[in-house]
Amino acid sequence: MITGLLLLLLSASAFFIVKNASEDVRAEVTSTANLALHLLDAEILQHSSDFGWINNAESNSIFRLQNLGNIRHLKIEFYDMNGKLRESNRSKQQGLENNAPPKWFTNAMGLSGAGLSKHTRKIMLSGRYVGQLVITPDPSYEIAEVWGDTIWILGLAAIFFVLINMLVYFAVRYTFKPVDRIVEALTQMQHGLFSNRLPDFKQVELQEIGQKFNAMADTLQKSTQNNHRLTQQVIRLQEDERKNLAREIHDEIGQYLTAIHMDASAILNGKKLSGAKESAKAISDVTRQMMDMVREILQRLRPRVLDELGLGLALDELMHQWRHRSRNVRLTHNITKDLGVLDEAVSITAYRVVQECLTNIVKHANARQVAVSVTQDAQYIYIKIEDDGVGFDTTLATQGYGLAGMSERIQGLMGHMNLDDKRIVSR
Repeated sequence: MITGLLLLLLSASAFFIVKNASEDVRAEVTSTANLALHLLDAEILQHSSDFGWINNAESNSIFRLQNLGNIRHLKIEFYDMNGKLRESNRSKQQGLENNAPPKWFTNAMGLSGAGLSKHTRKIMLSGRYVGQLVITPDPSYEIAEVWGDTIWILGLAAIFFVLINMLVYFAVRYTFKPVDRIVEALTQMQHGLFSNRLPDFKQVELQEIGQKFNAMADTLQKSTQNNHRLTQQVIRLQEDERKNLAREIHDEIGQYLTAIHMDASAILNGKKLSGAKESAKAISDVTRQMMDMVREILQRLRPRVLDELGLGLALDELMHQWRHRSRNVRLTHNITKDLGVLDEAVSITAYRVVQECLTNIVKHANARQVAVSVTQDAQYIYIKIEDDGVGFDTTLATQGYGLAGMSERIQGLMGHMNLDDKRIVSR
């Protein structure tokens, strides 16, 4: 592009140089021709009585045109009555064979049109026609000068053109030399290698790119490490949950089943009706306890009320159960009753986020007041949870799964979570 612009500028400059030079040469040659005509007319009047040169006296010259050889812009010739050239200001050896400009340049000057035509003067002496003077404008010398000046200017411009292109080439090459390094770093990042960093480039144009790339690589590396850590924590939590379920089933349900078995055996082996009734009543009580325990386990695995009544009422029940377990904490909540028909993933995520926040408050916050707000607009569900607990430094990475798990859940639904010193706001 730069080369093209320079060539265009060079061509335009050459065009205007030739055009202006053509106009200047035309004006100069025309003025010289007019002046010569006036002088020759005066010369003719002064020599109207001398007839010696008419009778083939070639040595005599009334106009002495050979003395006008230094007038380069005009060719002046005298022809006698027979049309024979008798006198001229140009010798046969005079010419521009060595310095003549090329024909295309002469044609480009456009000096062969009107304004440079021949001028003739008929010579009449005592009423007798003796010949004619022919004055022909000759711009060849001026064209040669213009050609020489143009060659010099174009040569200088060509040198300037080459130097500019070389300067631009090396400047661009130096500026974009680190691009290969950036491409290499991006390729490594594409293959999952986030430890590579770009140096602090000297080029101002690439300094910010390097800084942004390093910041992006840091973020991706931390995110990948967090994902790996979360994956391991999820696996551990799954195993812990399975152990807890297995222990509860073994300890609680196994114990209840043993009691039922013993009471059923007592009924089978008993002789008295009263003893059988007592054993049946014991079986009924144990069965009720088993049902409560199974319901609690199922609630922990998947809140049934969420599927049956929707998110709003499920959160209301969660608030009620939380108040029942945490009587020393004052809980206020504002939950929109009609949250509409929500996607299952959105409902369970909102429920788990509120549940995890309340669990963290009980475990870590040492709070006395908690406020929960759940609202909705056309695009988002907004969950705001505040407490007056001890808080923590949000700039430090946590080792637990709670906050990271909530963040992963929310980001998985294209949502946002904002964490303040004593406030968690999500949507």
